[in-house]
Amino acid sequence: MLSSALRITDLDLALQRRTQLARIALLGRGCRMAGLAGAAAVAVVASCVSLVASTQFTFGWCLIMLPLVLSNLWFHRRMSSPLLTLEQAESLERLHAVRSVFVGIGWGSIGLMITTDEAQLTRALFAVLIMTVAVANIGAFAASRMSFVALLLPTLGPLAAQFLVQPPPTLPLAGWGIGIFALALLVQHHSLHQSLVLTLKRQVESDAAAQEQRVIFDTATEAIVLVKAGLVVKCNLRFIELMRAKPTVLLGSPMWIWHADAAVWNAHASAALAASSEHKPYRYKAQLKRYDGEIFWAELGGRAIDATNLAAGMVWMGSDITERLAAEAALRASEERFRRLVAMSSDIYWEADARMRLTHLSGPSLNKLNISLGETLGLRAQDIPAVEGVSNDHWAQHMARIERREPFREFVFHLSDKQDNRHWFAASGAPMTGPDGESLGYHGVCIDISERIGDAERYRHLAHHDPLTGLANRRLLSDRLAQAIAFARRRGTRVAVMLLDLDDFKTINDTAGHAVGDTVLATVAQRLRLAVRGSDTVARLGGDEFVVLLPEVESADASAALAAKIIEAIGEPVPSDQGRHWIGASIGIALFPDSGDTGDALLQQADQAMYQAKSAGGRRAVFAETSSQAQSHV
Repeated sequence: MLSSALRITDLDLALQRRTQLARIALLGRGCRMAGLAGAAAVAVVASCVSLVASTQFTFGWCLIMLPLVLSNLWFHRRMSSPLLTLEQAESLERLHAVRSVFVGIGWGSIGLMITTDEAQLTRALFAVLIMTVAVANIGAFAASRMSFVALLLPTLGPLAAQFLVQPPPTLPLAGWGIGIFALALLVQHHSLHQSLVLTLKRQVESDAAAQEQRVIFDTATEAIVLVKAGLVVKCNLRFIELMRAKPTVLLGSPMWIWHADAAVWNAHASAALAASSEHKPYRYKAQLKRYDGEIFWAELGGRAIDATNLAAGMVWMGSDITERLAAEAALRASEERFRRLVAMSSDIYWEADARMRLTHLSGPSLNKLNISLGETLGLRAQDIPAVEGVSNDHWAQHMARIERREPFREFVFHLSDKQDNRHWFAASGAPMTGPDGESLGYHGVCIDISERIGDAERYRHLAHHDPLTGLANRRLLSDRLAQAIAFARRRGTRVAVMLLDLDDFKTINDTAGHAVGDTVLATVAQRLRLAVRGSDTVARLGGDEFVVLLPEVESADASAALAAKIIEAIGEPVPSDQGRHWIGASIGIALFPDSGDTGDALLQQADQAMYQAKSAGGRRAVFAETSSQAQSHV
């Protein structure tokens, strides 16, 4: 958990640094405009200054101001460098702010040259020019609050102070007006700066996400291609390598030309569209043709970007399976040639005497199993403590077959290895007979079928559980509901059934996509698991419908309390790669035996109550009618 938090912190810090660099680079771009416009402004103001000041002063002022404003061009070149580090950029910003102070002092000193009341018109002109300069720098220095404040205060401060000390007769509040004007510029610059920084942050985050997706896209081991209207729109490097063609050749080309038979693509493309409309993936094997004409076998899988809008295109993923198919063909040929030999060759070979006492054990699996040959040889299989997983009835049936001297197959048991991991074996054996027909015992093999047993367990799990959330499905819910009702009848207790439907889920699914919808469903499933007891059952009926089964509930109030807890848990925002999503839950509660005496009746009553909750605005729980209430309506 701590490692994950550190990684998130590092990521946020990296994004913050990139945003800072982008902000200062934007300041550098603004410096170019500020430098050129500032030089023009110096020329205009100098022509006005020459009317009221000496030539020496005007020339000196221009000699100071021009290098200062033109230094923006130097800042532009340095801040726009792609090799600039964050530390260098921040130092440049501070240096730019210091430069801005001197530029502001230069602009602010203009108004101090007019001190007589007879030059009020000239004073007003200078005031307008200085205020125009301040306004012009809002956009140029929008990326840096520091530089703008450093320029604004010495620019307008002296002017405001002069008008406060010597207010014009026609506009006595001019000094206060300039102060308010400066404050308004600061507020406007702050708003513009905040908006700009937020935009830069989003752009940096978007660029980072796009770059990550591109890296994943291009480093995928499988070929990936986006097809719209039968044309290749986008592909990754693996697809380019697979087809041995340049991107300029691949992009825009029809997908059928990369198939050895165009009819094969047309048939599978149509079938893929039909599968996608039902929200199902589609896979097929076909011979593809490289740019140089070489034919190879590939396996492709496709899924629509948007099952509700097939025109958006399909994403296909595939790989070259030529070597795999060749290996499979060679393996099948090898199996056919040595079928009789390998039929009796496996992990363990065993022999037993006429009384079925083991006389020989060999095979690679013995090294990993927790059995000792010294303690095992001489014993019958049923007398070995390590042999487990066989009922007494199965042992009896097995020994009866042995007594009849019949061969046997698939006698299943399990052993533990030295790490206490369970390994399942299937034993097969045949009787051994001497030259005169006498019984010499049995011999056979034990095949490790642990993987097959594991697959069977997984299949049984899938048969009773929802593949997306791992919750119980309708079939398992029906069994447990029937058991809970039978138990409640014997004990005289209550059973509660809560049918839950998500509010606003369809909106999320339609706007954010099915992948986000699946994330929401999986998150809801986890929150439901955490909200209930270990003896309760949480099931998904399909779509955004869930059921919570409480096999033993004390009262209706206890059910209502749990429903409130569930509604609160589901109401928390669900995070995804597209943001945070808010949903709610409408719950219908039916109690046994109050609302029904069968599982179907309880589910039906809970369903009706749920729709009442949804009609009432959702995010609430409603109890189903009791049997007496239902009769009163008749």
